[in-house]
Amino acid sequence: MIVNLKQTDKTLDCVPVQPSTSETKANAKSLQPAKPMKTTMSLLRTCAAALAICTAAFSTTAFSQTTATTDPVGFVTINVTGNGGSGSPAYTFTALGMYNPVAYQATDDTVNSVGGSTTLTDPNATWTDNQYNGTGGAITYFVEILTGPGAGTTYDIIATTAATKSLTLAQPLLTGITGGDSYRIRPHWTIGSVFGATNQNGLTGGNSTTADQVLLFRSGGYVTYYYQTSGLGGTGWRKYGAPTVDASGSLIYPDDGIVIARNQSAATTVTVMGAVKTGQSSIPVLTGYTLLGNVYAASMTLANSGLYTGNSATGVAGGNSTTADQILFWNATTLGYDTYYYQTSGLGGTGWRKYGAPTVDASATSIPVGTALFINRIGGAAFNWIAPQQPTSFN
Repeated sequence: MIVNLKQTDKTLDCVPVQPSTSETKANAKSLQPAKPMKTTMSLLRTCAAALAICTAAFSTTAFSQTTATTDPVGFVTINVTGNGGSGSPAYTFTALGMYNPVAYQATDDTVNSVGGSTTLTDPNATWTDNQYNGTGGAITYFVEILTGPGAGTTYDIIATTAATKSLTLAQPLLTGITGGDSYRIRPHWTIGSVFGATNQNGLTGGNSTTADQVLLFRSGGYVTYYYQTSGLGGTGWRKYGAPTVDASGSLIYPDDGIVIARNQSAATTVTVMGAVKTGQSSIPVLTGYTLLGNVYAASMTLANSGLYTGNSATGVAGGNSTTADQILFWNATTLGYDTYYYQTSGLGGTGWRKYGAPTVDASATSIPVGTALFINRIGGAAFNWIAPQQPTSFN
């Protein structure tokens, strides 16, 4: 539900960042939901997520270096399902639907860089050395391109240099970007900033088998995190298999789908404060399975999501129930995945269809606030899903 979302300044593009290449696939483990298959086969025990968003006026003047802007802001409450004492984890699939506030807002016509470059320069920049990166080039911030052909693309920052007024990026700027585009910089979400540096936001700590777990889909598998309160390795956020290494700074990208495995009987909630996403989003979709979240504080439908463009180089590929790319949602009632695809051949006409119902129009199927979904890119190369802003206006 959205309450009192307002944009009191001009709308600017904000986009989620590309998947990290620095995090690797987790080791095999028992507490890991299976990857979805092509049908609605039951794979997980349960999943439910609900979010409530309430916003108030919030000025980013304190964060902005060059201009004062106002973003819609609010909070997301994630309802995490308990396992009811079953002894097995209960799974909640969710997404943040919120961004961190802007840290640096560039004025118009400031970028002096071109597509293919990994350096962004701004003659008007006022930043200091290493302001937007961690020690040794650790990734802590990202750039959002706001205008021009690269609007909606994002790039991790690995170096900030005051003397040359430049940012070194982890990914090359999109081909077609030219000098004169505007941008802004935001801090990344991390495990610690979302779930609490001391796990104060609602999950239960323990060891690698008793604690609640946060699973992120990376390189075709899950990377699992938990808050350790017992055993060797001290107290704090840990990645499965590395109980002595602090994992609180592990990145959660704004477009990540998140799986929470709850090992406690009772349900709980996690509340995240942040800024509401405005502008179109360029969300990378990889070959095979990609677990993504709705980045907006409003629902969208399959029809208006921008997932199908008619060009398989820029959107999901159409076909029939076995050849088309697939969109999979967990169904907590049937305990399986509902699978959708864009039908372009076979009986039943053209358009969005649900697996098993090729004659029924499914274009109005909702992608609610806080929803995580799998996209199964069956045969094509990776592409950027250009998702239009939802809602279209904050007036």
